Amino acid sequence: MFFFRRSSAKPAPRPSRAPSFALPRRRNPVLLTPSHQHDQLPFLSRSRFSALPHFRAYGDEPESLSLFIAILYVVDLFGIFPFLTLPALMVRLGYFGVLLVLSIIFLQMYTSFLLSQCWTMAEYLDPSIMQKRNYPYAALAELAFGPYVSLLVSVLLDLSIFALAVPSIVMSAQNLEAVVLRMSAGHYNFSYCYWAIIVGLVICPLMWLGSPKHMRGLAIIAVCVMIIIVGLLWYCLLGASAIGTPFQGVSMELPGFLTILNGYSILAFQFDIHPVLLTLQIDMKRKSQVSWAALVGIAITCSVAIIGSVIAAYKFGSMVANNLLKSLPNSVPFYVMLILMSLQLCFSVTVASSAMFLQIENYFKLPETLCCKRVLIRSCVLALEVLVAEFVPSFDALMDVVGGTITGPLVFILPPLLYRRIRRMELVHQRIAAEASYGSLPLDLNYDPVELEMEPLLMTTKPHTPRGLWVRLVRLLHRLECDVSCTMGVLIFGLLATFLSTYLNLFTLGDLFTNNSPCLGNLSII
Repeated sequence: MFFFRRSSAKPAPRPSRAPSFALPRRRNPVLLTPSHQHDQLPFLSRSRFSALPHFRAYGDEPESLSLFIAILYVVDLFGIFPFLTLPALMVRLGYFGVLLVLSIIFLQMYTSFLLSQCWTMAEYLDPSIMQKRNYPYAALAELAFGPYVSLLVSVLLDLSIFALAVPSIVMSAQNLEAVVLRMSAGHYNFSYCYWAIIVGLVICPLMWLGSPKHMRGLAIIAVCVMIIIVGLLWYCLLGASAIGTPFQGVSMELPGFLTILNGYSILAFQFDIHPVLLTLQIDMKRKSQVSWAALVGIAITCSVAIIGSVIAAYKFGSMVANNLLKSLPNSVPFYVMLILMSLQLCFSVTVASSAMFLQIENYFKLPETLCCKRVLIRSCVLALEVLVAEFVPSFDALMDVVGGTITGPLVFILPPLLYRRIRRMELVHQRIAAEASYGSLPLDLNYDPVELEMEPLLMTTKPHTPRGLWVRLVRLLHRLECDVSCTMGVLIFGLLATFLSTYLNLFTLGDLFTNNSPCLGNLSII
C-alpha cells in the first residue's frame, strides 16, 4: 500500500518561466531571540513588565551612529559660542578663570557619564522604556521619581532647547548684518530684523529632518565648516595689531563673587549637551560609547577655545570685547568667517532642537517618517523662535538666564539624583531576584533594610536634638537615593549654583526689556 501515491496529493509546482527580476523578492526571515533576564522585575508595577520572555527582532535594525559620527555631533552642538565669548570671560576672571573653566568642564563630563549610565541601567530594569525613546530624559525621571518629576523635566528640557536656539539665531543675524555694514564702511546697512527672518528660512527645511541618525551628512558638513572657522579665527587673531602689553589687565587676584557666578552661568550655557545626549545615545550602534563621544567632543572644543582665549588675551588683554568678533579688524578672511559662522549656527540649532521636536511629536503621536504635521509643527516652533529673537537685544542678555536658571538643574542636579535612584533600584532588583530564586526569603516588595534599621533610632532619639536631626537628615538623603559621595557633592554644588544664579537673575532680568532691540524700536515708531 505504500507504493501507491495518494490521489489527494498535490503535484509539485512547476518552475516559473518569468525572469528573475519579475518574481517577488523573498524577505530574509526575522530571527527572534528570547531574553529571559527580564522575566521578573519585582519592584516595578504590573504594567511595567511581563512574565513572558522579551523578543528582539534583528531583521530590520535601524541605522545607527558610530563613535566618530557621535563625536562630530557633540562638537557641532557646542557651536562657535565658546570661541567668541570665552576670551573675555577668562580675562575678567584672571588666572582663576582657567581653574573655573576646567572645573565646570570636568563636572559636565562627569554628569554626562552619569546620565548615560542611567539609560543603560534603565534598559536593563525596564526594557519597555525603549518605547519612550522620543523623550528619554523624561522617561528616566518617570522611572525614578514618577510622572510629576517627568513633567518638570519635560518643561525644563523644552525651555532649555528653545532658549538655546534663540541666541544662535540672534548671533547669526548680527554676523550677517556686520558683514554688510563693514564691507560698505557704514554707508549701507541691511537691518538685523530682516536677517533674522532670512536665517529662519534657511533653518526651516533643515528642521524637517528626524532624529540625529538622519543628520549624518549635516554633522560632517558642520564640523568641516567649524574647522575652517577656527583656522580663519586664529589667522585673524594672529594678524591683528596688539593693544598694550601682552596679557595686560589679567589679574592674579581672586575675582568677585558676582563675576564668578556670572562666569558659571556662561560656562553652563556654552558647554551643555545634556538635553541631546540621551537622544544621541539611543541612535548609537554601541550605546556604551556615548560617554567617550561626550568626553572627546568636550575635550576638542575646550582645547580649541582655551588656545584661542590665550591668543586673544595676549593680543588685547583687558581690552578684548565680550564678543571677540568686535575686536578683530576688517579683512576678507574676516568676512568669510562671519558668513561661515552664521551657516554653522544654523546647523547647530538644527541638531540641538531634535530632542525637543521628538518630544513634541510624541505628544501628538506623529510617525517617525516625514509628514505634513511634522513640517507644520517644526515650522511653527521655529517661527516662534525667530519672533523671540526679533525682540532680544543681544545674545549676552540670555546667557545668564538660560545657563544659570534653566540649564543648571538639567546638568548638575538631575543626573546625580537619577543615577543614585536608578542604581539603588538595580541593586534591590538583583538582591530580591537572587533571594527569590533560592527561596531563602519571601518576595517582599517593600523590604528596605536601611529603613528598618532607622526605625528604632527614630523612636529613641528626640527630633530637636542634634542626633535626631542628623538621623532624619540621613533618612531624607536615603529616600532621595543620594549617598554622601561624589554625586552628592555635585548635587549640592548644582543646588547652590542654581539658587544663587536664579536669585541674581531676578535683578538682571529687566535688562532684557530696558535695552530695547532695534526691531522693537522700529515697531514702536510705527
